[in-house]
Amino acid sequence: MGFWKNLFRRKKIKDFDLTDYEAEGKVWEDKSSLNFKDPVLREQYVMNCLDEMHEASSELDRINAEYALVTSYLTDMEDIENLPKEDKEQIEHIARHIHDLRKTHDDYVLKPSLMTEAEFNRMAAMEEEAKEGIAKLTEQESYREKVKSDLNRIDKERSAYDYRRREVASSIENYRTFVTIALFTAAVLILLLLALDFLTNLDVNYGYYATIIIFAVALTVLYVKYTDRVSEKKRIDNTANELILLENKVKIRYVNNRNLLDYLYTKYDVGSAGELKSLYERYAKEKEDRRNFERNEAVYEDEMARLVRALKNQKIVTPEIWIHQTDALYDSREMVEIRHRLIGRRQKLRKQLEYNEKIAVDNGDEIKRIIKEYPESADSILRLVEQYER
Repeated sequence: MGFWKNLFRRKKIKDFDLTDYEAEGKVWEDKSSLNFKDPVLREQYVMNCLDEMHEASSELDRINAEYALVTSYLTDMEDIENLPKEDKEQIEHIARHIHDLRKTHDDYVLKPSLMTEAEFNRMAAMEEEAKEGIAKLTEQESYREKVKSDLNRIDKERSAYDYRRREVASSIENYRTFVTIALFTAAVLILLLLALDFLTNLDVNYGYYATIIIFAVALTVLYVKYTDRVSEKKRIDNTANELILLENKVKIRYVNNRNLLDYLYTKYDVGSAGELKSLYERYAKEKEDRRNFERNEAVYEDEMARLVRALKNQKIVTPEIWIHQTDALYDSREMVEIRHRLIGRRQKLRKQLEYNEKIAVDNGDEIKRIIKEYPESADSILRLVEQYER
């Protein structure tokens, strides 16, 4: 009994520690407690695996598209650095001229800036996607809080069910003990009545009747309570299994959400949606001020168009992005910094790719394992797989 008491000892319900789920391999930690002998649960488990594979596949499509874009930026950088000397000098000359025009414009026309030049150029480079970025960050941060709340709620529910399961198991054991005591007591009374009947010739028939009636009533009450507790334990076990499946699915979503937020923060170089929104609002006002006071816009625009044409002539895939980071075209330090940021973005994307590929492979292996261990369910499981492939 000591082992079972330790195993089912009540744990204090505490706030859920989300950092536990950031380590790979934690999402399947509870599968050993699932009852795979139940064919319904097996199908539910396979459906859960297919859902997670589908979600991982969608994530892979999104990440691969972004990965290709970042890679194209890095390829452009290599092509620019490997240009022939004459062509490179021409592009550097245009870039320096654009830089000089921008500096002159700032010195004579603009009001005191609301943001640094680096911040302005960075926001200009991502102006088209800034609003989408704000909306996406806001949505993902809100989703993160929802997932945290869901995980915390599921963990508390599981703890509550575990505690109740231990209570019910203890009750079942107690009722078994009560039945044993009742049987022993009835046997002792009958033996005592037999002894009285034999030794004293007393009429003990009423004693027999009373003992049998009391024992029958007690046994009936104990049996009813015992069966109620057994039924309750089965319901608790089924609910606990459903919570395990749900928790695993939410864990996957939490890790993907954290990875996506981490990438977006790196991409926009901010720490929150509020920071990006503030940066964008200041940028919008700064841009409006510059438009109102510009005097050499025509030359500046002509030079930018000239730079784009020069880059296009050199087969640069994304020439427009360089008009907002011209310093990097003639300053190797700026080019190194931009490359570092792009490599950082690509590394984070690769991490997301590896994670979701592992989720897809692990779930596929799980389905194969179920089919191998339970061949009687192979046809139904394969039908489920075929439905997802359509």
